[in-house]
Amino acid sequence: MSIRRSLALAGVAALTSSLVLTGAQGAMAVGSTGTPSASATAQADQKSKYALDLSVHGVPSTFIAGGAPREFTYKIDNSSKHDGVFYPFVKLKNKQGSLEAANLKLEYQLPGEAWQTGVVAPGGGEHDDDSVLMLLGGVGSNGNATDDSLLLLNRGESLTIKVRLSFTEDAPLGRAGLVPVVFGGALDDNTHLPVGNGDFSCDGIRGAGFTIKKATPTGKPTPTHTGKPTPSGKPTPSGTGTPSSSASATPTTTPTTEPTTPAPTTPATGTASPSVSASPSASTGAPAPSGGATDGGSDAQQPIDIPVSVPKVTPPKITPAGVTKAKAAADKASKNLATTGGGDDTTAIAAAGGAVLVAGVGTLVVLRRRKSGQQA
Repeated sequence: MSIRRSLALAGVAALTSSLVLTGAQGAMAVGSTGTPSASATAQADQKSKYALDLSVHGVPSTFIAGGAPREFTYKIDNSSKHDGVFYPFVKLKNKQGSLEAANLKLEYQLPGEAWQTGVVAPGGGEHDDDSVLMLLGGVGSNGNATDDSLLLLNRGESLTIKVRLSFTEDAPLGRAGLVPVVFGGALDDNTHLPVGNGDFSCDGIRGAGFTIKKATPTGKPTPTHTGKPTPSGKPTPSGTGTPSSSASATPTTTPTTEPTTPAPTTPATGTASPSVSASPSASTGAPAPSGGATDGGSDAQQPIDIPVSVPKVTPPKITPAGVTKAKAAADKASKNLATTGGGDDTTAIAAAGGAVLVAGVGTLVVLRRRKSGQQA
């Protein structure tokens, strides 16, 4: 009887301990699946705090269809607390939604580099949102953005890209606009590798509106520029070769009279008005030079009044090789800036140092004189 009781008590104890262990393991499993790891939380927090400030400056209020390219600047500010990489884009759209990539040419220039031609973004960007999405970079044979197109911007720094834009003669006229867009992401503070796959960003951006116009018919000659000789161009009686009274009275002045009345100058002044040859736009009908007002009024940047959404195209890939190239390019640019010095700032620093040195020498001379006077 005692043996049976002992066995029963042992079985109950074993069952109880098994239940306790199972419950503890279940509680641990719930805690591990419900709470993300510290590294995952840090990366998610870093990604949410990464944002680039985009803006364009100096976008002309008017572009001439078939005219010369006009220039503006595209600025990217990394005001976040993390370094990041990105692909830069420009999205253009007109009010009718009829603008196509074939109607425009976009060029860009990174600091210290030559001008390059932008391309249509991969993934069908030409017809996204009835707009044109242009990549400030290149596309490889595989149809994807090249690794060289990826740019790196450290935290607290900014980048300014020069852009030139022109439209063909058959471009649709009327109101249009452009906005800066980037696809990028933050870099991990420790590994310096991308956090996630990246995102498109054009929320809260400051775009610009403009008007595409026809070239003004300034090339048509006016009635005063027909080329007919003006009254002042008609030959005078003295220019016909008839000797004047003074010439007939004094034969010795005849040799000097002939050279002073050259008849060939009369046709030259009568063929055209001097204002025609001095104004190339009047003879060619070319639009005004880039950078000036073409609509007769202010050429200040206009606000965009056309809704433009975030691109819905297939985004480019951010690869480790691209990040490596972007970092190398950014380091090279920083070294070039350090080598050049800072231009006028270097002169100012040298002048300030010289002034401090002169002041120090003067003070030393005064102290020595005082000491000599006291000893005397």
